Amino acid sequence: MYWENLVFDAVSPRQQGRHWEELLGSETRTDNEGGFETRIALPEGQYLDICFPTVTDPQPESQRVFPVLASTADGEKTTVDYQSATRGEYAEATGRTYFVLGQPSESSRPLELIAVEMLSADPERDAIFWAKLTGYQAAEQSSTVLRHPAGLGPMIVLVPEKQPKTSAKSSVHLDLRLEAGDDAEQILAMVLDTGATKLQHAWGEVPWQVFLDPSGNEFCILPAPRH
Repeated sequence: MYWENLVFDAVSPRQQGRHWEELLGSETRTDNEGGFETRIALPEGQYLDICFPTVTDPQPESQRVFPVLASTADGEKTTVDYQSATRGEYAEATGRTYFVLGQPSESSRPLELIAVEMLSADPERDAIFWAKLTGYQAAEQSSTVLRHPAGLGPMIVLVPEKQPKTSAKSSVHLDLRLEAGDDAEQILAMVLDTGATKLQHAWGEVPWQVFLDPSGNEFCILPAPRH
């Protein structure tokens, strides 16, 4: 199982998706009535998809997952340090918040998605939870900063919440994908044993399963690819 998607609920998927493509230099994968999807290409043939499904009431104020961007040098390596850099707070036209490290200019685009910060009632606990699900490892400088074992793609960072999660769905969440050969029943049992709760939603029949992490953050587990 691996982290495949960063998902933004969107009233205007194309508008929101194009905004992120301009920021990140990513490539359109899907653009239809159901939503918009753009892909960040990573080394070694890996990728992360940024998805914008059509949602009639996305509630941007309920956001609990926040992208963190930084400028790059030669399109390969960030020029600022995540832990120590100053950051600016920005908002899309649709109200979603994101952070940019340092002081990049228009000429420094595309930016790199270096992390997603997730609000947590107990960052140490939730870092263990997300490490178990994704295979990411704690960074040397902080046990609540998780990195891909090969350093590919953005980090997952657990940050203390200022107030507990409400019943409102976060307008940004993560999707995980089962791999071919995974034992789905075994993995889903592991997810529950690790501290997740299965969400009983009213969204009709969908091919994925929806869970809450120990702090109530929604995430989906998608079936393995057919090919």
